[in-house]
Amino acid sequence: MKLYYSAGSCSTSCHITLQESGLKYEAIEVDWDNAKDPNVELVSRLNPLGTLPILITDEGKQLDQNLAIHTYIADKATNKNLLPPAGSVERAEALNWLSFVATDLHKSIGALFGLPRISEDKAVQATVRKYMVDSANGYLTYLDSKLAGKDYLMGRTFTPADAYAFVVLGWTKWLEIPLTSYTHIQSYQARVAARPAVAQVLKDEGLL
Repeated sequence: MKLYYSAGSCSTSCHITLQESGLKYEAIEVDWDNAKDPNVELVSRLNPLGTLPILITDEGKQLDQNLAIHTYIADKATNKNLLPPAGSVERAEALNWLSFVATDLHKSIGALFGLPRISEDKAVQATVRKYMVDSANGYLTYLDSKLAGKDYLMGRTFTPADAYAFVVLGWTKWLEIPLTSYTHIQSYQARVAARPAVAQVLKDEGLL
C-alpha cells in the first residue's frame, strides 16, 4: 500500500492507523509549498479535488476519504482489533466516533485555517473567528465530557477514531484555541502521543 500524506494534516491520522496496523506500507510526503515536488502534480491528477490523504491499495484501488481509509486499514489488520467485529453495536459506536471526528470536530476546528481567505478585513476576520471558535469549543466541551473516565474514545481500546481525533485536536495549538479547561482532552492527547506507533509517525513526519 502507498499513502500520500501532508505532514500534520488529517492524512497524518491515516499514517498513524497504518503504523498501528502493522501492515506493510509506504508513506510518501507531499509538500504543497514546494512547486518542484513531483508528488504535487501526481496527487492532483489522482484526486482532482486536490486533497489528501490518498491511499493506493495493494490491488491498485484508490481511496481518498479519511473514514474509508481508516476502516479499510482496520479491516485488513484483523489481528490488531483496531475496530470491533462487523455487525456489532460496538462497531457502530466506533464508526459513530470516527464520523463525529470527520464531520464535526474536523470541520469546526479545521475551518479556522481558511479564515484569511474569507476576508482581508481584520474586523470581519475577528467576527468570523469568534463564531468559529465558539462552535469549535462547543464540540470540544462535548468531547471532553465523553472522555471522562476513559483511556480512549471507545473506553480502553484504541481505534482509528483516536488517531483522527488526536491529529485534529493537535491543530488547536496552531490556531490559538486553548485546551487548558479541557482536562480530559489534555490527558487523552498525552496518552495517545505516548503510543509507540504514534510517536514513530510524529518523528517520521518531522512533527516532534
